[in-house]
Amino acid sequence: MDDEPSSGWVAGGACTVAAALALAACGAGAETVCPAIGWSNALTVGLADDWPPVDGASLRVECSSRCGPYGRDGPADVLTTPLGGPSTVVQLDMTAPDSVVLTVLAADGTELAQHEAGPDWRRVGGSEECGGPMAAVVTVPAP
Repeated sequence: MDDEPSSGWVAGGACTVAAALALAACGAGAETVCPAIGWSNALTVGLADDWPPVDGASLRVECSSRCGPYGRDGPADVLTTPLGGPSTVVQLDMTAPDSVVLTVLAADGTELAQHEAGPDWRRVGGSEECGGPMAAVVTVPAP
């Protein structure tokens, strides 16, 4: 048995104080460490309510900067995707272009409407320091 019952408490308290000081010292000069991850940004494109039905239509998205996935054929700043209803979500790479030109194409490739927009990108994940997925919504007016 220990002759001095308070010695355990003193030693434990000293260890706690030392640990707190060590953690405080580590946090004082710490830089943000970001995980090595990738993401895509989501641009939701909707057709205004007064659009007629557009069966078989597609949407071409031209970006002010690179927006297409790496390693695919075609220009890096243009994407084309089927428009299966009154809206579609276009997955861009990790960029959030300042402006986009949206072109609605009929099933035969005829241009139905074109709309230039500056998406209002909102962060939906990650952080300001490390980046992360963003989302924006743009509506194409009827022709």
